Amino acid sequence: MKKYAKIENQETKECSVGLGTNAAFYKSIGMTEMEVEQAYNGRWYLEGYVPPKPEPTYVEKRLAEYPSLADQLDMIYWDKLNNTNLWQEKITEIKTKYPKV
Repeated sequence: MKKYAKIENQETKECSVGLGTNAAFYKSIGMTEMEVEQAYNGRWYLEGYVPPKPEPTYVEKRLAEYPSLADQLDMIYWDKLNNTNLWQEKITEIKTKYPKV
């Protein structure tokens, strides 16, 4: 998308981008119209220079799959009453799926 921008890092092509409509102001601070893209982290880059989103770590993958703490406590409660191991099985499943690296 075309925006008023100024390249801040020549190596990575990261830019400062004017998000308003005051073209005269942006020109006065050294910005020119450029094709830019916004990266996963909210930063702006010249089109074609956006870095790829890094692979999630095993911790991030586990956190995305763990039940909420309230749900885990509920599982533990019912496991105690029913003499089952559903909580332990669920947590082991996730830890096995995403082992520590």
